[in-house]
Amino acid sequence: MKTLSHAHPTRAPISTTIARRMLLVLALAGTAASLHAQGLIPSGQISGEQASPGVYDYTLTISDGSGATTPIGSFWYAWVPGAFYLPSTPTSASGPTGWSASIVGKSIQFSADSAANDIAPGTSRTFDYVASFSPAQLAAAPNGGLSVAYGGAIESSPSLTFSVQAVPEPPALTLLSLGLGGLCLAGRRKAV
Repeated sequence: MKTLSHAHPTRAPISTTIARRMLLVLALAGTAASLHAQGLIPSGQISGEQASPGVYDYTLTISDGSGATTPIGSFWYAWVPGAFYLPSTPTSASGPTGWSASIVGKSIQFSADSAANDIAPGTSRTFDYVASFSPAQLAAAPNGGLSVAYGGAIESSPSLTFSVQAVPEPPALTLLSLGLGGLCLAGRRKAV
């Protein structure tokens, strides 16, 4: 006797269908993120130290992400339209070779002198300023690191708002390291 084999299409279980839909959503989100990556991808870090009583030296490191398609030609540190965020007006500011600095109220404008000096995607530049406020006062200032990067001159387009993050001071890093080391030791003892 012959048996007929009928091919029945099998339906994927509901959990598989949901998983496929979730993967599709994630893929679309990744595509949107890569589209967003085009243009400027600014980021920054700041560290400060006391140079003498009431005088603090600050170092800014500004980077343009490796996925950026537009170099950073200028940035306005501690500023967004209509708001200046530093605790007080800096006393001086300077940029690397090929960059100029202008103190504007409680903020600083840094600009490349030519496109050849822009911050290219995947690179960074270091900037400096001197002020009378301490790193603790800067950290306590609301929105103290909020800044705007430009693909050309100040207030040109494209532009993107970003935040300059404070680099933890060495004592804070030491305490963090000691704490993590203690947790690792406690975990090892428990595992044994």
